[in-house]
Amino acid sequence: MKTIRGLNKDYWLYWFASSASMAASNILQYVLSLYVLEITGSATLFASMLSVIIFPRLLLTPIAGVAADRVKKIRFMSWIVFGEGVVLAIYCIFGNFFSLQLPWIYLLVIVLEMGEVFYSGPAAAILPELVTEDKLKDAISVSKVDDGIVVVIAPIAAAFIYETLTLSWAFGIVAGLNFFACVLQKLIRPKYEAKRNDADKKTTYVADFKEGISCIGNDKFLRVFIKVLPVVDAFFGATFSVSVLYLLRESYQLSSYAYGIYCSVTACMSMIIPIFVVPIVKKYPAGKIFSISTMLIAIEIAGIGVCAFLGVNGLIPIMVSVVLITILDCMTIAEAIPMQMASSILLQTGVEKEKLGRVSSVISMAAIAGVAAGEMLFGFLNDITNVWIPIFVGAAGVGAASLVYWKKLLKENK
Repeated sequence: MKTIRGLNKDYWLYWFASSASMAASNILQYVLSLYVLEITGSATLFASMLSVIIFPRLLLTPIAGVAADRVKKIRFMSWIVFGEGVVLAIYCIFGNFFSLQLPWIYLLVIVLEMGEVFYSGPAAAILPELVTEDKLKDAISVSKVDDGIVVVIAPIAAAFIYETLTLSWAFGIVAGLNFFACVLQKLIRPKYEAKRNDADKKTTYVADFKEGISCIGNDKFLRVFIKVLPVVDAFFGATFSVSVLYLLRESYQLSSYAYGIYCSVTACMSMIIPIFVVPIVKKYPAGKIFSISTMLIAIEIAGIGVCAFLGVNGLIPIMVSVVLITILDCMTIAEAIPMQMASSILLQTGVEKEKLGRVSSVISMAAIAGVAAGEMLFGFLNDITNVWIPIFVGAAGVGAASLVYWKKLLKENK
């Protein structure tokens, strides 16, 4: 309660605005995933929709990260969510008159990702402008509750929208959430804005982006972290976004509602775990938390692979397999949250405000490249092999990254 009382009006306006924009993004992601998988039945085509975002990421991140340090962040973010709302409103109208085929979905994903690229830089650096430094850790912790609420509600909401409404109306609802977020962000007046260096305006975006890379190169933790993070994201993220989804929807033939319930149950961990892990994050080094968490995640993903093998081959009932996978998924989330919180706190307290946007964008660029590569790999594997095989590949990839990280960290500490 003390943590909540100490946060100001601007923070709470941002908290609700962030909830709305995040809900919009999550609902749209689930709806499009269900839609594309249903009309194609191909894991590769489905994964290509997810991974197509790599192109705007790679092209625009160097510009977006630097721009985040040059503009008034909250105003910039409000215009981005407004623009995304307009695009979705157009798709809502268009979808009422024409059938939305795969190329139109790809175009929408690319356009929205362009907005996300420019939004993520300011979003990663905005909290130090809304609260004092002594409240920053509390603000980050409370924001994880925000994340948890959204990821719990979004799957069920998306399943309801997908089953009862048309795709075009789904676009309309998501557009409305973006417009609501825009209004809230327009009301925010940051009291601790980072001073913008006039010298930045005289340098090129490429030079400033290189400075972000240099900042990472000069930091021991970030230098090791950015080498391993893309590998972890490639295998960890794609295991669930492609292989587990394909297993539950295509192999097990779960309904949209059943899959939505599965996602909401596992997402509950995002609300519960942050309450208990704050003391752990404060007590132990971020590097140690990352290494232990990733190794435990690898073990749990391997357990999911075993459950998938038993379920697909009829050695255990499908619903037993689903329940066991749900439990193991909850455990992986429980391991991932302290890792994410530690990384976020380290980044936002260890990097100068004036450079936080560009540094965050460099890290984001590496991570998204890993995710896209992993999704395409797993999509291909799911189409040519038994569905449980890619899950074991995911476990091996995360485990190998964890071991490499631990060795590199030990070497850095010598």
